[in-house]
Amino acid sequence: MDYTLLQTSELAEIFSDYYKDVHGIRPRWVDHTDRVGLIARLTALDDYMAYMRSSPEGRELLREDGWVLE
Repeated sequence: MDYTLLQTSELAEIFSDYYKDVHGIRPRWVDHTDRVGLIARLTALDDYMAYMRSSPEGRELLREDGWVLE
């Protein structure tokens, strides 16, 4: 996803939801007005999910956490 096309408020909402989906808690300590920081954090979450999907063990852990993988 090209996060640069989104408004800062949209980035903050997506990041908060995505982080909660991945880690089970909302990231209340994150500055939701820092556009560059939000994009970097979203990209890091994307990278983490790609890493987890790259191995059978990672995919199994994701499935155990309730993720539906193709």
